[in-house]
Amino acid sequence: MKNQTTSFATVTAALALVSFVLMGQRAVARAIADPISPIKAMKIAEGSAGGKAGMAIYEFDDGKWIYSVPVAKAGKLSEVEIDPTTGKVLETEAVDANAEAKEFAAALNKLAKAHS
Repeated sequence: MKNQTTSFATVTAALALVSFVLMGQRAVARAIADPISPIKAMKIAEGSAGGKAGMAIYEFDDGKWIYSVPVAKAGKLSEVEIDPTTGKVLETEAVDANAEAKEFAAALNKLAKAHS
């Protein structure tokens, strides 16, 4: 399970980097303006899921900005979505590192094809 947690963290970090590159300065400016910081989002997610957060990813999902926070607890992973303006937990779901990696690979391939 440790490898799965490490794999999920690696995929999540890569996704954060790609999101940052794609969204650029506009996303950074928006994130700075939001009252909930990434650290605060991680604390909210840890309290909600009862585990340890690895990072907070600021992303545009389903038409709105959110923090996506992976949380590990008892060898299992969950993803907690936090509203960056209110701090409200929007959704919590169990995730699998391998499935997340496949989803990320598909998104990268789509991006590459769109810009070829």
